[in-house]
Amino acid sequence: MTERLYGLIPAAGKGIRAYPYTKMTPKCMIDINGQPNLLRTIGIMRDQLGIHDIFIVIGHYGEVIRRYFKDGKDFGVNLTYIENTELDRGLAYSVLLGQQYINDYFCILLSDEFYLNSNHAELAAFPYRDALATCGIMPIEDRNLIKRNYSVEVEGERITRLIEKPEVVSSNLLGCGTFVFSPRIFPLLEQAFVRAGMKYVDLVSFIGALCASGEKIRYFLLKSTYVNINDRDSLNLVKYNERSAIFDQIAITLLVYSEGDEEDIGFTLSQYRRLECLKHIFVVLPEGSQLEGIVRKNGAVPLVCPAPLRQYGEKLKYAMEQVPGDIFILTEANYSFPSRDIAKLLAYLREADMVIGTRTTRQLIEQGSTMRGIVRFANVWLAKLVELLWWQFEGRFTDVGCTFRAIWRTSFDDIRDQLVARGPEFSVEMMIEVLRARDRIIEVPVNYFTRSQSLYRRYQNVGTFFRLLWCICKKNVLYAVRDSLTGASRSLH
Repeated sequence: MTERLYGLIPAAGKGIRAYPYTKMTPKCMIDINGQPNLLRTIGIMRDQLGIHDIFIVIGHYGEVIRRYFKDGKDFGVNLTYIENTELDRGLAYSVLLGQQYINDYFCILLSDEFYLNSNHAELAAFPYRDALATCGIMPIEDRNLIKRNYSVEVEGERITRLIEKPEVVSSNLLGCGTFVFSPRIFPLLEQAFVRAGMKYVDLVSFIGALCASGEKIRYFLLKSTYVNINDRDSLNLVKYNERSAIFDQIAITLLVYSEGDEEDIGFTLSQYRRLECLKHIFVVLPEGSQLEGIVRKNGAVPLVCPAPLRQYGEKLKYAMEQVPGDIFILTEANYSFPSRDIAKLLAYLREADMVIGTRTTRQLIEQGSTMRGIVRFANVWLAKLVELLWWQFEGRFTDVGCTFRAIWRTSFDDIRDQLVARGPEFSVEMMIEVLRARDRIIEVPVNYFTRSQSLYRRYQNVGTFFRLLWCICKKNVLYAVRDSLTGASRSLH
């Protein structure tokens, strides 16, 4: 019989520790920088291990996985789905369900583990066939991480002991969710379930018992940036690691919003063009503007909005849908925000999905700015209202109207269908929708000086305050009703 290595990915769990991210989707399908982690897992099997026949064990919201991956052909693999209806029996039962399909050695990668720049390719040439099982392990310094996973003790080329979530850590070896098993594991696992009355069997403890009985269990030293995805913090860590690895290669697009009559737009563009980090600079113009020539002369690209688009929000959304780039930075054509502060936005963008400026920091409000008195108070008050109404999303804000901000394209794509505000309330709507998507927003103080009288006359007035307030309240009521109906629908099913 020709030797082959199958792939088995358990993805049936309820993801309780990752709630509410798993409220409507499996944990492995949570969007991370534009793609689910399960796609990364499949990619490791396909590209590093040469595996093309992969079995995915589904359960909790398994239809989400089926709908996304279908038969796997679009991803260069053959996928077979195995239904697990007994989720309380644990991970080991998902492994056992592969018995009817797999008759040779098979690799398991847990779908909630993130690997970046790993050496899984070396596992393909590893002598795993001379052992009942091979476990991927990693030397680490953080022993608290071992306490949340499992510890490993080794002697020579063999594992001598495995302990699931140990209270006392006896080595620096972290056990990971990468395994290679002989098909002989299936009858042994079946016997373990019979002894347990077909109830829960812990997979790591089961492998540990095999070690104690004399079975040969080998280890493979993994090298990788590794995260076990379980909660909000680990999700943010995955995003940070992945973004940091590519940050020097990403395309940053600056979108300069113009009312079409800024006399100093040439000066504004000359200041921003000094920044080497900017791949593209577009100026968002209304139809009929006389500034196109000045924009081109100063090395930027004019983006003229169609005639029906007249207000701030609808024009910016249109522009963000048209332009290239991995990151969008939004600013104004009047140079109210100095170019040096772009570095502040980018410094935090590895950590966040959107970084927004705040103009309410007294020390950074330049003399002559209109961000004083009642205007400053109104922005702070509305920001605190957003905090209060969406408290469970843990946003912390002091300014809702600041137009100086940066957002990842993937985050914008997630919320674009929910962005319906046409006017200045678009800024606070973006904040609300990013929060609702459970993405991270970081607010940083920026320098501010109002220069554009057209923007000031049009948007810094009582009418704008009530438009922002109406948007906040409307969104709150809309989502309260929607969440209530969704909860009622789930109860009926």
